[in-house]
Amino acid sequence: MVEMFKKLLNKITGKEDTKKSPKRKSNKKKTTKQGTKSKGTKTEFENRFQKFYHLNKTRLNKERRGNYKTKAKKGSCVRCKRKAKPGIVFCDYHQNKQKEYNAKARKKLKKK
Repeated sequence: MVEMFKKLLNKITGKEDTKKSPKRKSNKKKTTKQGTKSKGTKTEFENRFQKFYHLNKTRLNKERRGNYKTKAKKGSCVRCKRKAKPGIVFCDYHQNKQKEYNAKARKKLKKK
C-alpha cells in the first residue's frame, strides 16, 4: 500500500522510480504446443475444437475410460442411463442397435 502511494507521488512530481521491482511470474500455462507431423514440422489445426482435442487427448481419453468403467460396474448402460442387461454393458435398446450394427458390418466384410 505504501509503495502504491510512493509510485503515485513520483508520477505526480515527475520523478522516476530508481528501484525496479522484480517481474512476477504468471501462473498461466502456455498453449504454444501444437501437433507435429512425422517429419517434425508443426501442423495447423483446422479449428479450435481439433486443437483442444489434440492438446488434451490423454486427459479426455482417461475420463472416457473412467466413465465407461464406473457405468459398467454400476450396472447402467454405458451409452445412456438405463439399467443394463445382466453380464452386458448395454440396455435392451442399445444391445439391439449393436446387434444390427454388427450384422451390417459382417455383411460388408463378406462382400469384399
